[in-house]
Amino acid sequence: MTAERDQLKNSLNSRTKERDQLQNNLNTKTTEKNQLQNSLNTRTTERNQLQNSLTTKTKEKDQLQNTLTTITQERNQLQNSLNTRTTERDQLQNSLNSRTKERDQLQNSLTTRTKDRDKQQNSLKVMTAERDQLKYYLNSRTKERDQLQNSLNTRTTERDQLQNSLNTTTTERDRFKTRLRFYEKPCLDGWWKFGTSCYYVSSTMDSSGAGQKECRTMGGELVIINSREEQIFIHGFKKNVWIGTFKKDRIWKWVDDTPFKPTYWMEGEPNNLNDEVACVEISQTASDPLKSWKDGPCIPKHWVCEKPFTP
Repeated sequence: MTAERDQLKNSLNSRTKERDQLQNNLNTKTTEKNQLQNSLNTRTTERNQLQNSLTTKTKEKDQLQNTLTTITQERNQLQNSLNTRTTERDQLQNSLNSRTKERDQLQNSLTTRTKDRDKQQNSLKVMTAERDQLKYYLNSRTKERDQLQNSLNTRTTERDQLQNSLNTTTTERDRFKTRLRFYEKPCLDGWWKFGTSCYYVSSTMDSSGAGQKECRTMGGELVIINSREEQIFIHGFKKNVWIGTFKKDRIWKWVDDTPFKPTYWMEGEPNNLNDEVACVEISQTASDPLKSWKDGPCIPKHWVCEKPFTP
């Protein structure tokens, strides 16, 4: 009985050594897979419990035999588990290899795409620089065009103004010619006919008051301007002449006390505002006949008389 027990015990020790070797192999494989390690730890705990039970009941052959059978089954299960985990490990390794290849392919593709992107980025920078340069040229040309357009508009406005002035002057000249032809010699010698009046331009110079006295001796008065046509007509004598207006007590009046309008002052005139007595001349320094009145002291100048035309 003791021999049999020893034999069983040896057999149990042998099985235990085999189990320990398998356990070591299992620990190595379990390191690669955490799930296998958890399972192995569970089985190891059971084995330790069985080992304690085997030690306690060593004297009982049947119990040892059962324990041996249990350990053998555990070994087989562990072997199967080891084979299963090894297969899973190999599958995972193959899967890892496949993923590594895919990663390398993706990395190569990414590198290629990055190079393409960098080329396109460089090309975009070149295009952007060219666009900005063209935009600068366009803005410069637009400014030049606008300046030329403004200059053209200014020249066109000036041309239109000159054309209007020419048309006005031509119309007035034609009117004067028509009237002069119609009244070829309507007034006395030395007098000019315009409208319903005769006009005399002095050949000598005198003060405005002296001119007024001379006009009255000839049956007239210093000229009173009643219209723009009459103003242009008097300006056409091409002399600086007194007309029939004066300032007394700082109030402008015509010699016949008619309302003082219309007026045809030069720019900046009248400028003798503080003088209590002043006279008005039609000045030839003004290019525009409708802006040719100038006030000043009543010193000697030529003067113009006006009297009604008597057929």
